[in-house]
Amino acid sequence: MTLRDRLSRLSISQEGRFVKLLIALLLGYGLPTLFNAKPYIAETMASSAWLALGLGPSIETSKKYFIQRSMANLVPIPIGLALYPLVPEPMAIIVLVAIVMFVLVKRFPDAFRLTSMGIAICLVAGFGRDLAAAEGRMFAVAVGMAIGFLVELLVLPPDQGYRFHQLAHRGSTQLAALFEAVVATRSLASLTPACLDPLTQSQLETRAQLANFKADYGPRGRRHLRRYGGERGLFEHRLALIDSGTGLLRKLGDSRGLFELLEPSFRDHVFAHLAQIHEVHRQLAAYFEHRRTEPPAHPYLDTPYTPADSANPYNMVLQGALMEHQRLLVKSVDAIRALATAPAGSPAAPQH
Repeated sequence: MTLRDRLSRLSISQEGRFVKLLIALLLGYGLPTLFNAKPYIAETMASSAWLALGLGPSIETSKKYFIQRSMANLVPIPIGLALYPLVPEPMAIIVLVAIVMFVLVKRFPDAFRLTSMGIAICLVAGFGRDLAAAEGRMFAVAVGMAIGFLVELLVLPPDQGYRFHQLAHRGSTQLAALFEAVVATRSLASLTPACLDPLTQSQLETRAQLANFKADYGPRGRRHLRRYGGERGLFEHRLALIDSGTGLLRKLGDSRGLFELLEPSFRDHVFAHLAQIHEVHRQLAAYFEHRRTEPPAHPYLDTPYTPADSANPYNMVLQGALMEHQRLLVKSVDAIRALATAPAGSPAAPQH
């Protein structure tokens, strides 16, 4: 494993997250202490720095929380201070500020963090006319959140591409194991919900991770993720193959009870196609793992699907699933070949 891979693995691990949380906590508490700030400034700044990293290893998550929590403090506290000369009663201030904030949240639903806003509204009553305390709170929260976000951005930024490869590898391995079991035993007995559910869970986690990668990559590509710029299209196709393979196996799993009642010649037809599908998936998984310049070629991709001679309507459902899966395989491989031969500087991935 290269040093880059070790750092990538650390950046998405619990250990790496703890390291960043500790750095954020020390910076948040240490900087105000160096300048002899009041203790509550250091405490608020340190906790804010910690919270900016607390929702998971994602730059976009930290950024969103940084903005929302800062706004949840920077807006209601000045409103409360402005209302105090007119309404000196603390309970009335809390109600009025809460009403104003509810209106703003309805108008700008993504700009504020409601859980943080409740604390800020209550603090308005505690500050009274203490402008220095209010300013200290706003400064400590905004700067503390900024420290946490900068730690996430600069200290072991989470390598979402590496994490996607991990999850996709797990999903491809589970998919290959199920295909292999079906082909080797010439039976659908292994396609039980207990065997298929872990594959479905991997599929969902891989899909969510691709969304995380896209969010952190951004429109121009963040520095630590730019090495995946040429693979973004492959990420899409790799997920699509896991999705389609999982869907086919689930459809076959739903057919376990009736499948054994079908004529032997049709079962042979299904297993012959599944053996070739398994081989294509295995070759494509190897292609994705080793980043080869050319995707694999397989005769199955060049031979149009030929239905079995059967009048059983249930057979037609299974044949339709096999035909659709072959069509998806051909489409994916053609798209991968187009990406592999695309000239430098052309878009690396189709935008969806």
